[in-house]
Amino acid sequence: MTDLMCVRYQRSVRVGSKHYEVFERMHYVCFHYEFEHGDADVDEECGAGGCPSASLTGGRDRVIATAKELAIEAASGAPWRNSEAHEYLEAFAAWLSDSGGYYANRGRVAAGNGWDVVNDALKAATTYE
Repeated sequence: MTDLMCVRYQRSVRVGSKHYEVFERMHYVCFHYEFEHGDADVDEECGAGGCPSASLTGGRDRVIATAKELAIEAASGAPWRNSEAHEYLEAFAAWLSDSGGYYANRGRVAAGNGWDVVNDALKAATTYE
């Protein structure tokens, strides 16, 4: 079989070969920056679901802020369904496992930035069953 070549980057498309034609014979990243990223700086998230630049933005800072807010909330005796550490961590793991359904049920594309998924999971684990 001949290598599928990205028309933009001139390198072999292996991982995304199933979607080679859908992405105009390019890697997904090349397609995204060519057609979806718009005028945004390539190092800034453009807002499109799955933007490769999303991991470069303040996701880590959002997770830290959320964790601090939840710590204050927990210390104040907020009524969490999962108030014990082991219950919270079990719910955290379960929510991460089921997160595809969470996004699909809300008509959202799953966050391309892992920090955003963790941030959502931190909040959801307070009540998730």
